[in-house]
Amino acid sequence: MNNVPEHDGDLGILVYFTEGEGIGGRIKSEPDDFIVKEIPLLPSPKEDGQYLICSVQARNWETNHLVREIGRRLGISRRKIGFAGTKDKRGVTLQYMSFDGVSAEEINSLGLKDVEIIPIQRSRRPLSIGDLWGNEFRITVRDCIFSGERLLQQARSIISQLEAMGGFPNFFGVQRFGSLRPNTHLIGEAIIRRDFRRAVHLYAGNPSSLESEATRNARELFDGGADAGAVLSSMPSVMSFERTLVQHLQKHPEDYVGALRRLPPNLLMMFVHALQAKLFNEMLSIRIMQHLPINLSVVGDIVLPRNEEGLPDRERYINVSESNINAVNEQLARGNGFVSCLLFGYESVFASGQQGEIEKEIVASHALSAQDFIVPEIKECTSSGSRREVLSPLSHVELDVDGDSITLKFRLIRGSYATVFLRELMKC
Repeated sequence: MNNVPEHDGDLGILVYFTEGEGIGGRIKSEPDDFIVKEIPLLPSPKEDGQYLICSVQARNWETNHLVREIGRRLGISRRKIGFAGTKDKRGVTLQYMSFDGVSAEEINSLGLKDVEIIPIQRSRRPLSIGDLWGNEFRITVRDCIFSGERLLQQARSIISQLEAMGGFPNFFGVQRFGSLRPNTHLIGEAIIRRDFRRAVHLYAGNPSSLESEATRNARELFDGGADAGAVLSSMPSVMSFERTLVQHLQKHPEDYVGALRRLPPNLLMMFVHALQAKLFNEMLSIRIMQHLPINLSVVGDIVLPRNEEGLPDRERYINVSESNINAVNEQLARGNGFVSCLLFGYESVFASGQQGEIEKEIVASHALSAQDFIVPEIKECTSSGSRREVLSPLSHVELDVDGDSITLKFRLIRGSYATVFLRELMKC
């Protein structure tokens, strides 16, 4: 289960769950190799509704940058654009957005490259994060180490292990931390430790070898203390949010809190959520390494019941004890609940028993306290914490092999990462 790549370990993912050699390969070689479609939970239609609900198909657009560009073209604040989930840049995405006070005619006149926006209905309620059941994926893995029937057999062997457990370990994938520059958890940690200067430099500076030369140069200039004007003139268009920070510092030197608050609220929240995700990954890794089940509970666990949509209800907790563990595990075996792990915040509810010990040890190892997650300087970064399911169900799986490439179709519930499933399959 061990021998994981270093980049996984940096994000708290310390184990593989399945046995056997992975298929290797590469993903996202081409945009069409990674297609994700939201399965939405749309608000009720109302002809006189204030909000226009649209489907948005985009190629190679990250959600926050897309929202910013749409808002700029419509002449509205990005706060008037709602969406159910964020999507990574590389690939083809079909998601849903709401627009406050915008007409279908305005949407139809946008003409944004590689983006197709289709009005669906009006509603009295906007879309917000979580307004989806999950996502449907179509992903091609190329240049695998096997081919033909051998590739198909190896993929089926790994997937059958996961299906026997009811799914795969629900780690947070690299997208939570930044695909090219996985450091959002470090920014979150700097924020909750009130080192706002470091947070700004981690975001606007801190170049990665995977970025373009122009982007690296701009980040190096910023880190080196170059004049703000020189930094801004060197920044390519893709660095729009970094530009916002530097523009603020140009007018208000040393006001790092103000610079951070120029970022979209959901992006600020993502920084702290990324730190919580790193801790969660470590806790789940240790649970697996201690051979505790993820599809069944042990005494001391906290179980999230299944709601009417088939999703984990993170507002209701079932504490597992000696007296109810058999009944709880019967329900878990039927798919009516989810064992959970801690997302640490200022109102955290720790498990007890072995799981509780794991959670407390990980928090202590990072020298964190609940109070750290109350950030009055940047209220968007305050987080009460929660609990999250440790197992992600996997459904509607289809495989198609062509030489040393394999195309997978499958569905995941919201909050789960296709790249984490692929990680078990590829093991690279």
